[in-house]
Amino acid sequence: MATATLLKATTVQRLGLEDLVKKAHHIVAGKVRNSKTFWSPNGKLILTSYTIDVADNIKGQLPRAFELTTIGGKIGDLELHVAGMPSFAKGEEIVVFTEPSAGYEVVLGATQGKFTVENGEVSNDVGDLSFPDGRPGRALKLPVQTFKNQIRTILSR
Repeated sequence: MATATLLKATTVQRLGLEDLVKKAHHIVAGKVRNSKTFWSPNGKLILTSYTIDVADNIKGQLPRAFELTTIGGKIGDLELHVAGMPSFAKGEEIVVFTEPSAGYEVVLGATQGKFTVENGEVSNDVGDLSFPDGRPGRALKLPVQTFKNQIRTILSR
């Protein structure tokens, strides 16, 4: 018997780039090497850890490879999907804002803190998120170097 859990929208605090930069413990650019899916210690949630090969430590010091963990994934016939929770593909190039939570390194602000790098541009997808003010999220799309420069400008203040 297969069961799937699907939550339609996740409500989170709205975070602009300045908020993400200030709240993040780490900001890194890198590439997803692989992933592993497992049950949480209490056996109630499916978690997925991704190994990220770090190309650029923008904020904070992380080793050249680190693990990032999200809620969701598939084990056997069971799948857990949480709207607004980022997922990553092997080989995907990313810029990610992270924070520690419950012993794991997690993405800050759900999908607000995950940026995919494609064709020299970064973008995030906030379509599955809702915000306390009721206004829709606005995805950010910028040339990757402009994005990194903006982050470094905020950090230098």
